[in-house]
Amino acid sequence: AGAVLVRLLSGDAVHGSAVAFAYRAAAVVRRVHPSAGARGGGTAVRVYGAGFAGASSATCRFAGASVPAVLLSPGALECVSPAPAAPGYASVEVSMNGQDYSAGGVHFEYQPPASVRALEPSRGPVEGGALVNVTGSGISRRAALLGYLRCRFNATSVAAAWRRSAEAHCVAPAHASGVVRVE
Repeated sequence: AGAVLVRLLSGDAVHGSAVAFAYRAAAVVRRVHPSAGARGGGTAVRVYGAGFAGASSATCRFAGASVPAVLLSPGALECVSPAPAAPGYASVEVSMNGQDYSAGGVHFEYQPPASVRALEPSRGPVEGGALVNVTGSGISRRAALLGYLRCRFNATSVAAAWRRSAEAHCVAPAHASGVVRVE
């Protein structure tokens, strides 16, 4: 690693230059968090690894789609997952120069969107604590196993327990009296 001067050899002539080429350790992706997100893209993903320091134009590539990355520390980048060409798993690689990408084999899973059809009960005390049965579709068991399954009551997010692909349970948080949106 380091900078070297570039010289051009032409026949027996050697042409010097003040131009330098910098060698650096290859970037390596070790893990991503979260490892799953919405099928439509838009998930903020932290990429952990090595060889990220000094990057002026870092990018993340999800399968074949590249997006800009922000350097958080010498071992962490953040990028937003793009909309995938196909649902399922996409390899995540990084580049520090927009051209040479890592080849670590770490994957991000695009999951189908979940939707809420009904809540039982549909009301509870302002102090919170009501166990709410949420029915709908696309409720991912894998997301639950990874600790990503959540219920959001307006802006307050709480952990959810997976029951089946069409059902989850969560405990309503405290909130002022009134109607709230549940996602």
